[in-house]
Amino acid sequence: MFRLPPLLLLLILLLPSTLQAAALHLDDTKPMFSTAGYLEGLADPGGQLDVAQANAAQGWQKLPSNLNAGYTPDTYWLRLQLDVPQPLPGGWMLHLSNALLDDVRIYIWRPSGWQLLGLSGENVSRSEWPVDYRSAVIPFEPTEAGQHTLLIRLESKNSLATRVEIWQRLAFDDNSRREGLFFGLHFGFYLLLIGLHAIFWATTRSKMSGLFLLYVSLSLLNEVLSLGLIQQISGLPVTWSDRILGAGFACNLLVGFRVSMQQLGMPILYPRTSRWMDHAIKVAALYCLSMALLNQYALSVVPVLLLGLVMMVGFSGMCIRLLIRGYRHARFFALAFGVFYAGLLIGFLRNLGYLPVNPGTELATTIATMLHMILLSLWLIARYERKRRSRERWQANRAANMAQQHSQELTREVEQRTADLRKEIHRRELLEQELRNALELEQRVRTEQQDFVAMVSHEFRTPLAIITTLSQRIEQSTPPQTPKNTERCQQIRDAASRLLALVDEYLNDDRMSESIVELKHAPYNLPVLLHELSGDFAPGRIRNRFNYRPEGLVTDVGLLHIALRNLLANADRHSPSDETVEVEVNEDGDFLLIDICNVSSKIPAHERERLFRKYFRGQNAKHATGAGLGLYLVKRISEMLGGDVTLLSAGGEQGVCFRLRLPKTPAIQ
Repeated sequence: MFRLPPLLLLLILLLPSTLQAAALHLDDTKPMFSTAGYLEGLADPGGQLDVAQANAAQGWQKLPSNLNAGYTPDTYWLRLQLDVPQPLPGGWMLHLSNALLDDVRIYIWRPSGWQLLGLSGENVSRSEWPVDYRSAVIPFEPTEAGQHTLLIRLESKNSLATRVEIWQRLAFDDNSRREGLFFGLHFGFYLLLIGLHAIFWATTRSKMSGLFLLYVSLSLLNEVLSLGLIQQISGLPVTWSDRILGAGFACNLLVGFRVSMQQLGMPILYPRTSRWMDHAIKVAALYCLSMALLNQYALSVVPVLLLGLVMMVGFSGMCIRLLIRGYRHARFFALAFGVFYAGLLIGFLRNLGYLPVNPGTELATTIATMLHMILLSLWLIARYERKRRSRERWQANRAANMAQQHSQELTREVEQRTADLRKEIHRRELLEQELRNALELEQRVRTEQQDFVAMVSHEFRTPLAIITTLSQRIEQSTPPQTPKNTERCQQIRDAASRLLALVDEYLNDDRMSESIVELKHAPYNLPVLLHELSGDFAPGRIRNRFNYRPEGLVTDVGLLHIALRNLLANADRHSPSDETVEVEVNEDGDFLLIDICNVSSKIPAHERERLFRKYFRGQNAKHATGAGLGLYLVKRISEMLGGDVTLLSAGGEQGVCFRLRLPKTPAIQ
């Protein structure tokens, strides 16, 4: 543990031991009496003395002012003689200004012996304090006039420095309210500063702004803990309040060091030295933080105070050096940090025992810190504003240069693009001429192809018709024909019919592949059309059923004829010769449903979605004639007529069934 006895106390100890303090005269003429100059002090190493032993001990010395024994592990006794001319209604309040005293016990001499007047301090639960206040306050209510002797026993891990004041009760209550108002304004200012800089940091994301926000927050935390306000409000025990306060001092040491370095411009002027010093302060702060968390308060706070003194001396010397060398930013450092360092120095010297404890030394740090924070806040905002303006000027100049460069590049690019465009226009003119020639050639070839298809169709139809007719005549000739000849005639007719159907499929596909197909709608009787188509097959092969009201169908009869013939031919091709192809027509609102079903083997699942594709022939059609165009033409025609075609069943027990869905009247275009 550190023990730093005050210089003044050492001087007093050298005086003759017969020097004693006079009695303090109490009357109702003053609301408060300071005990400075009326106290006697006695150090009690190890706290071995009881109240009687302490009063009878040798070594009592008169204190020239208030108690200021610094950081010491000793228990300390104070003796105070009071002269009370007459009892005061409401009594008196003994107030000790230091809120961080661990143990405060006040004894009074009675004829029956020493009695405990009151017990307080951070080691005592707040619920047991005689008066709910931020620091120790013990009522003193003498019932008779005369002299009274008080002994005050003090222990603390913090600085053993305090003022002892005696207040009239009503005056103390009034002072408490004034103090509460002062603290409200004081800490309200800090909270406002923190809130504004939190918004400022959230908006700018400036590193220095965030560092300053942390700096102010830690300073506020340390101050409210040092004044005992958090302990009073929350009842925080000393084991935690000392740890938090020590940790706050350690963290603020590092943060304050970095704020000072940034404001003084050290990282830019002396980068290597700044990095080395930053690492050293980190190690020191980590040590102090560890000691604080281990509840070794003196081992934590005393190094912080000593390092703080070293930092103040070092930065002050560097500031003077930079001022001599003409650095303007050092002027603000001298102002803002000079005031702050002066207040801190007074507080450090008071805590270390080298300055007396009085309202001036207690408020010096608070006032200096407030001025320091205001000046730093203004500097930070002005610094950001200067940077913002500098950045805007730089961006404006950069934008102007970029605009000029871009203009030059754009001019060159326009010239290059103009030349390229001329070349491209010339190339496209040549390409357009080539395309025009190719289109004329394609149209000529298309016309010749259509003429060729029409010629082939006509030339194929005539011989096929002759072949069919002659085969019928041969079969129906007068001489009886053998079954073999009859079968051969039938084969000739079948082959000619299949060839004729194949020619029609190709011809219809070629016609519908043209870019524009003009539909020719006209009323037509569907039963008549189906009966005509049924005549193209063997008698009884097609069976028609009509389940709808006989109303006229308005459609393109030619296209519908092709679609129905292809569906019937497909059913006839894949159905056994002894089975019937069923055709059923139903009505569904404005649509007719034409179902064409035949007995056939099952169509594989992977082929069902491809049935309506051009040139597709399934596994069941491998041994049947056809080009794979029939169902494709049906789908094309159904879509052109405003309907659709679907596969209702895919063979097996239910057979293969296609449904052609057509509107009764064409949709209005």
